[in-house]
Amino acid sequence: MPDRINKANAPTDGEGRVYHLHLRQGDVPPYAILPGDPARTLLIAKDWGHRAEIAYNREYKTVTGEYEGIPMAAVSTGIGAASSEICIHELHTLGVHTCVRVGTTGCLQEGFDLGDLIIPVACVRKDGTSDAYIEPAYPAAADQAVVMALMQACETLGYRYGVGISYTVGSFYIGQGRPIADAFSGVSYEPSFMGNLIPDLTGAGVLNIEMEAAGQFVVGRLHGMRMGAIFGVVANRVTNRFGDAGGEAKASRAATEAMRILNEWDKSGQITLSLSLAHKIETHTIGG
Repeated sequence: MPDRINKANAPTDGEGRVYHLHLRQGDVPPYAILPGDPARTLLIAKDWGHRAEIAYNREYKTVTGEYEGIPMAAVSTGIGAASSEICIHELHTLGVHTCVRVGTTGCLQEGFDLGDLIIPVACVRKDGTSDAYIEPAYPAAADQAVVMALMQACETLGYRYGVGISYTVGSFYIGQGRPIADAFSGVSYEPSFMGNLIPDLTGAGVLNIEMEAAGQFVVGRLHGMRMGAIFGVVANRVTNRFGDAGGEAKASRAATEAMRILNEWDKSGQITLSLSLAHKIETHTIGG
């Protein structure tokens, strides 16, 4: 139909909504929490008022609501940085300026247990998608204000957490040191580099391994957005233990509280953000 024809470099669904998220201008507030799993949007929003699912297309579910009077959204990104890139770009076109990824992760240090939380300040870029945006030497760094808000949220809630460097990789099995081993078919594959992956990362002091944050940090920063992440530990790759001991729920709760803190800082002027991609200038003023 002629009215469904639009620009190929900025596609919509023909009904005035962004193509993948199926959202219109005004549908979402500027603060968005980004889980990978669509089901986790409901977990994140369980304590919000005026909660409503407003869109669900492919892996992208959007739930909006209010927490202590502050409008916010939870938007699922799917698995991996490639689907995250689509989500972040379309949220940016809708006016979102602050995002926190909420995810589960495998930790790489013995000092972390199942159920602990990890807040990355930066990530090793093995996500694949960010390479399409800029050269690999460009850092995948979280926004400092978002990191501070997440830390304060964990302190307020009494959650055990760590802060450091994450490893983002566009693979769950081989790329995370899990061999292909199929007893039924006899197929096996375990490349030589894989055996050294976890020990090398552990030795370098990397805290955890996951699949989205580096790509989200790079894509978001190049869109002029504030980006951060918080992970619930569901595996320890050093001790070979796996299971959710409450980390997913705690990460979700901490992300919501961090958004409240950021909104408070934004309104009070405690944090002043000036990001100009044209001039590559970024400043943060803390403590007003």
